[in-house]
Amino acid sequence: MLVRNEKVLWRELDGEAILLDPREGCSYNLNVIGTLIWKLLDGKHTEADIAAVICESYEVDFEQALHDVQKLLDDLRANQLLSDVAAPSHTTA
Repeated sequence: MLVRNEKVLWRELDGEAILLDPREGCSYNLNVIGTLIWKLLDGKHTEADIAAVICESYEVDFEQALHDVQKLLDDLRANQLLSDVAAPSHTTA
């Protein structure tokens, strides 16, 4: 599971997000779909979950959506804008 780096500041303007990494002094712009992906990076959604949401919101097949999600996540990781979190464990009592 992935989550937004908590040190990254961000604002949404007209459906698009602007991310600011204060440590690096860099800003990043995301389009509408990138912003949707960014919002879903809450540690509760897998890459497949996010691709499914995109398919529900836009006319795109699942494989293309998943590819696009993975590509953006690779870019966000490369710029240290994401943090990995452990997947929730399923325990039975």
